[in-house]
Amino acid sequence: MVSQRTPWVSAIAVCLLLEACGAGWRRERDLAPGPLPSRQQAQLWHQGRVERWHALVVGPDSISGIPYFRPTDCDTCRLVLARTQVDSVCLGNPEAGFWKTAALVVAIPVLIFGVIILSTPPD
Repeated sequence: MVSQRTPWVSAIAVCLLLEACGAGWRRERDLAPGPLPSRQQAQLWHQGRVERWHALVVGPDSISGIPYFRPTDCDTCRLVLARTQVDSVCLGNPEAGFWKTAALVVAIPVLIFGVIILSTPPD
């Protein structure tokens, strides 16, 4: 017989696992000068707002990049900020986060269903 707690335990497990998903944004404290991979996404926080760029090039005193919704080869789209203007930089990959979340949304119910079926004695 399935316990009355099984649905609640399952719901809590799903919530905890989904909380672990996402873009995986991580704050970079010390960016070394040089280019980052062109499709690497970055959130640049400055003046109380955030901008999402890719094709970042980190210089000793500046950070340049292209707004995320522009092609990486658009040199006329490139923006530059002095490093002193940038509060923080976070790197991430929202597309990978989306697919991880989608996989968990499908996999967790399948696992829960399997556990319920396997724990139910046959009639």
